Amino acid sequence: MLKRIGKYYSHFCFGVFTLLAGIYVAFHLGYLDDPRVTPSPPPTPLEHEAFTFADDWWFAALMIISGTLLIIGVLYNLKTLRNVGLVLIAPQYGALAVVFMIRGLWDFRFNLTWVFVGLAMALLIGTAMRGDRRNV
Repeated sequence: MLKRIGKYYSHFCFGVFTLLAGIYVAFHLGYLDDPRVTPSPPPTPLEHEAFTFADDWWFAALMIISGTLLIIGVLYNLKTLRNVGLVLIAPQYGALAVVFMIRGLWDFRFNLTWVFVGLAMALLIGTAMRGDRRNV
């Protein structure tokens, strides 16, 4: 298993961190509405509707499922599960990038999370494009 983790390191990392993010959201439902995270002024109704999904139970569950599929695909060398996992997490990371870009660029809230989600998106696209070819 360690050999496969090394071979599909990017896949494995995306799986683990997606699983962790999903678990975090599941245990902190509604965290974006917390005044410590979203200080005054409160988000506009349009803005709230644009990102309210990012801290909901179903989004957390989707992240947990996607991350788990990706990890299982790496550990058991199942190409189909690795591909399905990547396909499932791509729109999730894209949605998070948009959510935090709205909060970080269009608001007066200081938040650089969107930069890191954008980096994750770029690495995700690179991983998906490289596929199962190993760069040696």
